[in-house]
Amino acid sequence: MPRAPAAPDTHAPRAAPAGWLASALRPRRPRAPANGVVTLDRRHLYILPTRSGLGFAVLLLAMLTTSLNYNISLGFALTFLLVGIGMSCMWMAYRNLLDLELSAGPVSPAFAGDAAVFVLHARPQDGMARIGIEAGAGAGTPDTPGSLTLDGTEGADGVLPIRLAAARRGRLALPRVTVSSRFPFGLFRVWSYAEFPLSTLVYPAPEANAPPLPQSAGTGEDDDGAVASAVDDGIDQLRKYRAGDPLHRIAWKHSARTGRWMSRTGQAPQPPARWIDWHTLPLTMDTEARLSRLCAWVVAAGDAADIGLRLPGVEIVPGRGAAHRRACLEALALWPERRP
Repeated sequence: MPRAPAAPDTHAPRAAPAGWLASALRPRRPRAPANGVVTLDRRHLYILPTRSGLGFAVLLLAMLTTSLNYNISLGFALTFLLVGIGMSCMWMAYRNLLDLELSAGPVSPAFAGDAAVFVLHARPQDGMARIGIEAGAGAGTPDTPGSLTLDGTEGADGVLPIRLAAARRGRLALPRVTVSSRFPFGLFRVWSYAEFPLSTLVYPAPEANAPPLPQSAGTGEDDDGAVASAVDDGIDQLRKYRAGDPLHRIAWKHSARTGRWMSRTGQAPQPPARWIDWHTLPLTMDTEARLSRLCAWVVAAGDAADIGLRLPGVEIVPGRGAAHRRACLEALALWPERRP
């Protein structure tokens, strides 16, 4: 006997919708840069009327209703003229961001409480002029971001600075960037999103009115007998006399005054290295207050002084220069992440 047809399986997965509906329902990936560049294409531009645009639409509706009720030919002409202007504004606003290329620029560190500045470079792909382009990233950007205008010349690009509030020390990552424009008359707002893998360091806020940088404890004389101070008859560093030193190297005045034979080394006296030590601070200070004072001392020391940094689990040997000072500030910003 022939078998009865099986009942349809209600739990079987349904076929996915075809065509444009499937592409519309498919989740889109974040706009990550390809080869460091994000291009704002047609699929990633969004447009909506602003408050001014909605008011303009209400005005056009009122003009059209009045013209229909009173059969005013001039009212029809003016209404349709304004409608055409509004449609042109919508296209110009959309065209202002279309095919715009964005790339990441250099990022500088900041101190807590200041604003960290991220830089984006914008360049039109088609060589057309762009007016009133704005960029922001989340709630940390100012309410009135600066605008950018590109004249469209070949190879010309502009800079879009994005300022983020650096409230806490540590690493600050750039959130999703929103690029928008209200050109030409502010009736429509066009925007798009882009994500760049950018981050910067936020140093601790230097303590205001911090005490002076502590002096290093030392005797002023090393194992070779070198005296780290200037003398009356020269600015050279002095050391103990050695057999065979030429007579013109002997510091006669200093030797007569101290009773010890001293010779000039021919080098300017170098101040001793200073240690900026966590453990020398009062125990009543909390962690952030300690880091703030240490940061103030590192900044006050400058690039010419030899300084070393000691933190719990971290020690940076004394050195000088901008790179050494930056390494000390980075250790303060990332502590205790860099503890072994």
